[in-house]
Amino acid sequence: MVKKRVQIKFPYSTIWMLLLLWGIFLVLPGCKRQPPDGHYCAKVTYQKQGSKSQGNFTIIVELKDKKLIDISFPEGHYDHSDIKPVDVPLDGKCTAISKAGYVYKVQMLGPAIECMKSANMVQCKVTTKNGNRCQRFTDNKNGLCWQHQKK
Repeated sequence: MVKKRVQIKFPYSTIWMLLLLWGIFLVLPGCKRQPPDGHYCAKVTYQKQGSKSQGNFTIIVELKDKKLIDISFPEGHYDHSDIKPVDVPLDGKCTAISKAGYVYKVQMLGPAIECMKSANMVQCKVTTKNGNRCQRFTDNKNGLCWQHQKK
């Protein structure tokens, strides 16, 4: 008795569906690799490139599109230049460089409210040209961030 091999044929649509499901299975775990957008309390260590001295702040940072886009330094900090946006991984540790050449090592600590309570920080009270409230935070008693202080 001769045995015949049975060949199973899948339609192309089934193969594509299996490949699609396999791709989704691989991608979904990576969707939560960064914290969501918003303001966070963070420990920031900064240093001028080429310098040996460094400083530390526990302050509020802002994330947008899963990138660190702003560090809200207290009044009197001398580097007010923008930082180059940098991806923030799930562990919350990243390094950003300002346009003035400062290197900022950032460790996310939790919600912004933690920093606001400990450092008496408030959101800047200025309404910007586009009608939105300024997103920077300040410890200045008049409620204005460094950018909106009258000079």
